Amino acid sequence: MTHSPDPAYKAQTEKEEKPSHFRLLMVALATCALVAGAGYHYSGSGTGSSTAPLAGGAADQNSDTAQPRDGVQLSLIAPDKAADALAMSSFSEKEQADILAAVKRRELRLVAMPIFDATGTGGTVTVICGTTRQTVLLQPKPTVLILPITVAGNVDIIPSSDPGNVGIGSGVVTMFGPQALPIMHQGDTLGLTVIAQ
Repeated sequence: MTHSPDPAYKAQTEKEEKPSHFRLLMVALATCALVAGAGYHYSGSGTGSSTAPLAGGAADQNSDTAQPRDGVQLSLIAPDKAADALAMSSFSEKEQADILAAVKRRELRLVAMPIFDATGTGGTVTVICGTTRQTVLLQPKPTVLILPITVAGNVDIIPSSDPGNVGIGSGVVTMFGPQALPIMHQGDTLGLTVIAQ
C-alpha cells in the first residue's frame, strides 16, 4: 500500500530574489568612486612632491617607475608641419632627419612644450625625452621645445645651472594653460608624463 501525500501539503517553489535596482546603483556608484579616487591618488595630484633625488646626477628612464609623475597634456604638431617644427628646434640635422623619418613611419609624434621661468629666479634646465636632450635658459616668455614621443612619453627636467638656495622654478604651458612645476634643487629631477593631444 502506498501513501499519497496530503494534498494540502505541497512543496512551495521559492521565488528567486532579484537584486533591487537601488542596490545595483549603489554598487556602481561605489565602484566609480573607488576608481576615481585611485586615479587621483596615482596621478600624482596628491600632496607628495614630484621631485626626487637623482643618483649619480644622471637621468635613468627605467629607475623612475617607483616615483609618481605629473601628467601634462601638450599640443600635438601635425605630421605635415613636423619638418618646419624640427627646423626651428635645437636638434642637429642628423637628429632632425632621424626624428622626421620616425614621424613619417608613425613611430613618433611631435609635441610642443612651451617652458618658462615660473618664479623669476632664472636658471638653466636640461629636458630629457627618450634619447634626446635639450638645454634651455628659462625666461619669463615661454621657450617652445619640440619633443618626440609616442602617444605618451616620460620627460625628465633637471637643473643644468646651480639653482642656489632658492632653487629653479620652471613651468609649462599645457592644453589647459600655464602650469607651475615644483621647485628643483641641486641633484633633483622632475619627472613628467607628457600626453599628446
